[in-house]
Formats: sequence, C-alpha cells, structure tokens
Amino acid sequence: MKTLVMIIKWFVYILIGLLILAFISLLAYRAYLKNSTKIKTPNGISSLEEITLGDTKQWIFIRGADIKNPVLIFLHGGPGAPLFGMSSSRQLDAELIKHFTIVHWDQRGAGKSYSNKIPANSMTFDRLVEDCNELVDYVRNKFNTQKVFIVGHSGGSVIGIKTAFKYPEKIHAYVGVGQIINDYEQQELSFTYILEKAQMSQNKKKLKAIKELGPPPYDSAEKLNKKDGYIFQYGGVMHDNNVGKMLVNMSRFMTSPEYSLAEAFKTINGKGLNFTMNARSEEIKNTDLTEEIQSLKVPIYFFIGKHDMITPTGQVENYYD
Repeated sequence: MKTLVMIIKWFVYILIGLLILAFISLLAYRAYLKNSTKIKTPNGISSLEEITLGDTKQWIFIRGADIKNPVLIFLHGGPGAPLFGMSSSRQLDAELIKHFTIVHWDQRGAGKSYSNKIPANSMTFDRLVEDCNELVDYVRNKFNTQKVFIVGHSGGSVIGIKTAFKYPEKIHAYVGVGQIINDYEQQELSFTYILEKAQMSQNKKKLKAIKELGPPPYDSAEKLNKKDGYIFQYGGVMHDNNVGKMLVNMSRFMTSPEYSLAEAFKTINGKGLNFTMNARSEEIKNTDLTEEIQSLKVPIYFFIGKHDMITPTGQVENYYD
C-alpha cells in the first residue's frame, strides 16, 4: 500500500513539474516571438490598440514596415472566431507587412473584443458594417490616406463586401477569401458533401450520426460546428486533412503576445464563436448576396479553394460570372 501511495505521489510531482515547465516554456516562447518579430524599420509601426466602434470597446493590431504603404484591413471569419487574424499576425504577415500596413480587427464579440456585456441584439450585419466603416475612418485619419484595401475571410467576407458596397469612395479594392454568397445554399451543398462521403466510406456509425444531424437550417451553433467537423474530417476544410496544421493554427491564440492567456482560453473554447453564432444565426442563414449585391463600384477579387466545402467554390464562381 505504501509503495502505491509513493508511486502516486511521484506521478503527481512529475505531472506538476511538467505543467510548470510547459507554462514557463509558453511564456518564454511568447517573449521570443514578440522580440524576434519586432518591427525595426525607422518608419514602421506595431501597435495594439483598444478603440471604440459603435459605442463598444474593440481591439485592433496594426503592423507594417512603412506607414506610408497602403493600408489593408483584414476581417477575420467565424463568424466570431478570429483565426488567421491578430493572433497569427506575427507568424503569417511577414511578407505582407513589407508592402502594406496591416490592420487586424477582433470584431465585436470575438477574440479580445469578446465581452458578456455586449448586447446580443447589437450583433447584426448592419452594426458590424458600421463598426467596419468607423474602423476605416479611424485608420484613414491615423495614416492620412483617402482609401484602404479590405480583405474579408469566410464569415468576415460578408461584412467586407457589404462595407465596400456601401462605402466605395473609401475602398481601393475588396478581396474575398472563402467568400460567403448564399449561406443556406452553401450549408445544403456542404451537408450533401458529407452525406455522400459517409456513404462512400461505408462507415455506418458516422453515416447514422450525419443523418441524425440532418440537413440545414440548424438551430444552434453546436449543430453547425458538428456539421463543419465532418467537413474537416472529409477534407473539405484542409484537403490533406492535416489535424496538426489545424492544431498549430489554434495554438497561436496561446502563443500570441497580443492575447492574455485568459483571452486565448476563451477564444479556443468557442466563447465568441458560440455567442456570435447564437446571436446572429437567423440573419446569417438568410444571407444571399445574389439578391443584395449584383455589382461593386470598386475592384473585386476572390480567392477560393478548389476543394473548399465550407464556402463551396462553384457558388462563388457563379456569383462572380
């Protein structure tokens, strides 16, 4: 009995030691990342700012090698999940910041800008477009420029294209990455995709679960996330189905010097994602750009993935044509 107790004690000590080592390593890496990616050019900028957009405090992160370069605002997706945004800036923007002043914005209810005090009824496309317009004006004034570029990714692409449509005089060009066109049709296409993949694999357990989930529309963020999980498993998010890459992307919230560890945990746990999706589910389901926006008065570009089944390629091609 004493031997067993001693083994358990040593196991606990080792576990605590490993956790402490992991924590110290994480803090050390955050410090290393911040120092190794420091902007060193004389006219450069690296600025984490809390600003007010639509009477709500929200966070932006600005980086660039030369403030005289054109300004590019990146709108993250989700909605409500700022993947590839502020938390990834130091790892992914190394080339872009040579040519643009990049502005990453954690939208209301997402990432660093999440707060349980944000009213759910303020989470609308109209409000987010006005937030974006206020951000555009803020950086136009800050950098003394007339126009900016907007890049909208996935869930952020609707905000981006609506902003470019409403305020073309302030926009150089709009770039849609994984552009959402008609959310309901895209959800139908993706559900058909996972159903067919499950039938082809002859995985009865998975096929049963997908049938029980059923086709869209979905009445909760949890069901939508479950459907998207199957899309990932079948290569419709990352074609090589590389779980490691996704984990690296998610870990960037923890390693980002711009995020506190508490903010990182909340974001990874889907605090902002679930809040945003539950608050905006009806409006998102009814998104149909084919009815609302037939043309733009600014140059427009779409970057789409050949195998993308979150925002299926065919629908974007049809819209562009």
